Amino acid sequence: MNSQHITRRESEILQLLSRGMQNKYIARELGISPFTVRDHITCLLKKAGLRNRVELSLLVAQGNMLAREANGVS
Repeated sequence: MNSQHITRRESEILQLLSRGMQNKYIARELGISPFTVRDHITCLLKKAGLRNRVELSLLVAQGNMLAREANGVS
């Protein structure tokens, strides 16, 4: 997923989602409705062409691993 195409809020939600947080806890952390979190996740899934939040989390984890490798961090 190209970070240029996601909003700041989507990025925040993606970070919390990748930590395994449920929608209601993400909502509480960000001060928004769980329904708004669900809508943002739906948009992220569509943008990435994925089917579920597990795939989305794996994509984030894979991207983080690639970034760490590129920076020489193990």
